[in-house]
Amino acid sequence: MRKYCYILPVLALLVTACDQDDKLEIFPEEYFKVLYIKDSGERTVEMNTAQDAVVEQMLVVKSGAHPEMDAECHLEVMSPAEAAAQWGYDETEIGIIPEGSYRLPASVSLTKEKPARSLDVDLYPGLMVSAMRKNPELTWLLPLRLVAPSASVNKDNAFVLLTCSVVSPVVGWADKKDQSVSIDYKTLACPLQLAISKTEINKTAFTGTLKALGTEVVEQYNAAHGTSYLPLPGVSFSLGELSFAAGELVGEATLDLSRTGLTADAEYLLPVRIASVTSELYELSEEVKYFIISNPKYGFTEVNPVLWKIAFSNSEDRNSQYWAVNMFNRDAKSNFCSYWNAAQQTRIGTDVDDFRYPDEGTYPGHCTYTSGRLAGTTIEVPYPCCDGVRKYDNVVVVVDFGETLNIHSIGLSKMAGNVGNLDLKGIEFYTEDQFTLETAAQYKGVDVTKYRAAIANYSTADAGNDWRLCLKWDDIPKGTASDGLPLLWNEMPDERMNTPQTRGRYLKLRPTSSYRATSNCIEICDLYIRKLITIDGEPVQ
Repeated sequence: MRKYCYILPVLALLVTACDQDDKLEIFPEEYFKVLYIKDSGERTVEMNTAQDAVVEQMLVVKSGAHPEMDAECHLEVMSPAEAAAQWGYDETEIGIIPEGSYRLPASVSLTKEKPARSLDVDLYPGLMVSAMRKNPELTWLLPLRLVAPSASVNKDNAFVLLTCSVVSPVVGWADKKDQSVSIDYKTLACPLQLAISKTEINKTAFTGTLKALGTEVVEQYNAAHGTSYLPLPGVSFSLGELSFAAGELVGEATLDLSRTGLTADAEYLLPVRIASVTSELYELSEEVKYFIISNPKYGFTEVNPVLWKIAFSNSEDRNSQYWAVNMFNRDAKSNFCSYWNAAQQTRIGTDVDDFRYPDEGTYPGHCTYTSGRLAGTTIEVPYPCCDGVRKYDNVVVVVDFGETLNIHSIGLSKMAGNVGNLDLKGIEFYTEDQFTLETAAQYKGVDVTKYRAAIANYSTADAGNDWRLCLKWDDIPKGTASDGLPLLWNEMPDERMNTPQTRGRYLKLRPTSSYRATSNCIEICDLYIRKLITIDGEPVQ
């Protein structure tokens, strides 16, 4: 048994040796080591100049009769003629991307342990784009061939053609719409926003210039839009440098405007285009940004109603959807209504005090009825108000702005989808520096004459006040139930602008006419105020 155990391993070694000798005899030397590129052929590589580099991987595999043998290999770039012949191009129609815009990997060794290796080709789009822009009619290629000095290469899988497509990010306007600008003061620094598109990265800080276009472009714009804007004189503006910070896709510039050389209340047009940037990685948008420039005699700004309160309303519905305060909540689904409906009103008369006195004595609060058909009913009292829903020509609402305003214009809107909201036809607005509200409770059972006078005062709010007529607005459009009425503005006449009549902390609203006068209805969706800030560029108090 020991004899056989010794002889068998020797026989196995002899058989193995014989098998190896047979291979050397059966396979020619060119089949000992055969290399090929997996996924060889044509590839399209899309790049962006904002990218530093793009890596294209080439997996090289070693096969053949002798896997234990090592093989060296590398890639080389083919000539234009070779590339044209290999892939059927006309040599005059192709360009090989310039040296320096790519990097080929060093030679690698394929071994028994590592029969496959990746040869990574680095492509630098920012370096190749210059040549591409000079010759945009060419198809730009990087034709590669696998070379193995000490091994065979499978000719069917030895070539890779990289068709290189480079997209440049575009510098353009962040907002392409026409922009209206008002020079309310003597000068104005108007910030401009620009944006980079066609990329998600920007690794480069760069600057650029803007260019104003001339009279011909203004005339073309006027002809196309039916306008009559004047060209903005060169002495009235200057365009600052545009700039982008590294890592940012939004840049900025400044348009400096001056009233110098301009006529009050005239409108001008300034067409502007991006002229240049300091980086070759970016293309420029051809879009023109149009600035519509006005220099009003009376400069104004819209007032934020955040400070506004109702100082008094003599006609409040019990449904909060129709309270007077809704006139400045900027909610198109609520409004102020003076419904004349017997089911929604208490009796109003010379001896009926319908003022809602809060149980708590302060506002906001609650009011509990102690008698009549509403005895035991508790309702909210958000501010000084009355319970009776008055006729439209007896409705009074007093708004406290929370500050003294110099009113330039007043705006109103009517709510869509509500036929009743379309009824207001005429209204008067009054101003006051201080407001006093006299109620009837103090005179009840004490002085009948003063008691009745106080009740009558609910329809005027005149007692103790000196209201000044600010603006009378007649023939307010009715609008439609489907669309309501968009925001309309009524500007003060020149002779009333910046006068005591237009200044005050309190504003009294008094409707004067209705489209449904027989029903005594008026409603207001929203109230807007613009305040006067300058006259001919000079600030006003």
